[in-house]
Amino acid sequence: MKKELVNNYLKTIGFFKEIVSIEDINKLIRAHVNTFAFSSLKVLLKEEISLEIEDIYKSIVLNKRGGYCFEHNKLFYEVLKSLGFDVEYYLARVVNNSDNIVPQTHRFTLLNYEGERYLLDVGIGFRTPNVAIKFGDEVTSNHLGINFRIKEFEDNTYALQSIQENEVFNITKFDLNKCYEEDFELGHFYSHKHPCAAFVNNLVLSLITNTEIRSLRNSDYFKIYENSQEKIEIDNLDKFQKILKEDFNVFFEDKEMELLYRSFVKKI
Repeated sequence: MKKELVNNYLKTIGFFKEIVSIEDINKLIRAHVNTFAFSSLKVLLKEEISLEIEDIYKSIVLNKRGGYCFEHNKLFYEVLKSLGFDVEYYLARVVNNSDNIVPQTHRFTLLNYEGERYLLDVGIGFRTPNVAIKFGDEVTSNHLGINFRIKEFEDNTYALQSIQENEVFNITKFDLNKCYEEDFELGHFYSHKHPCAAFVNNLVLSLITNTEIRSLRNSDYFKIYENSQEKIEIDNLDKFQKILKEDFNVFFEDKEMELLYRSFVKKI
C-alpha cells in the first residue's frame, strides 16, 4: 500500500503516534471502528465493489461509504503490512452461535508479534472486537462488558467467541489453511451477488465507539451500552438521512438514501 495512502488513512482517523506495540495496534483498531462504518449499503445499491486496495481506500476513507469485511480487513491488513508488521490473512465462517454449515465468506487478519499470535478483525459488524485477540484460549478484555477469546478444538479448528455475563457466543469458526486473494474474491462475489446472501437482502450498518455500539438492521436501530440498550425509531426519511450522516459517518446521495429507506426501513 502506498505510503501516501497509509499516512492519509492515519490522519483521517486522527492517529498521529508511532505504532510499535500491541497497545498501539489496539488504539488503531478502536480508531478505525469508531471512524469507518461496517455497511451493506453499497451492496443494496448494486455497486460493483472492487477489492483493489486503492478502490477500497477511496470508498471507505475518502468517500465515507462504509464497507464490509473484505474491504475493512484488507485495508487494515495493508496498513499494518506497510508499517512493517508480520501479518497474514485467512477466511472464516460467520456462524452466529449455530452449528449450521455456512460458506467461508469472512476475511480476518492474523498478527505475529513477539512470539504470540493475535486475531485482528475490524469487520464483523456490531460484534467486532475493538482489541487484538490473543490465541491460546485466554480471555481478552474488550469494552462494554464484552470479552473475547479464541477457542481451539481437537481438529485444529478455532472459534472466535464473545463472552458476556458468562454467556459464550461463537461468532466465527475457522482454520489456518493458507488463503489467497482469489479465495477472497470468490467469497466476496457470493457475499454481494448471491440472491441468498445476507447483505444482498438486509440493510446492515454498525459503528463502535468507546461508549456504545450503534447497530442498524433494516428498520431496527439500537444503541447498545454496557448495562442497557436503547431502541431508536426511524419513522421518516429525514431522520434516516440524519442517522446515516451523524451516527454512522457515511455519505450517500439523497436519491440513494431515499431508495434504501423505502426498500428496507420504511414499515408498510
